Amino acid sequence: MSIKQDKEFDAKLMNFDGDRYDVVVLASIWAKELKKKDEYKNQPNAVVIKVALDDIISGKVSKEEVLKISKENLEAELRAQEEARREAERKAKEPMKL
Repeated sequence: MSIKQDKEFDAKLMNFDGDRYDVVVLASIWAKELKKKDEYKNQPNAVVIKVALDDIISGKVSKEEVLKISKENLEAELRAQEEARREAERKAKEPMKL
């Protein structure tokens, strides 16, 4: 972010009139989701958190969107883990081939 963008971000943060605790929680959830995207994978955590905070405060992404995306990704991750567990069990039951 440039100095001008930093000042705009600081002003948004200081003038935010919503629940700041909700913003922190949502931003941390959103940062975790952003980190999964290719464009943020190699970015430092501080940059990703700042982007997430800016997205939440500016309204680029709503609370409902963050929670929906996070829930969908968590469910997909749990399904993948369950499938991997089933596959491991199936392979463990197969007789060993020499």
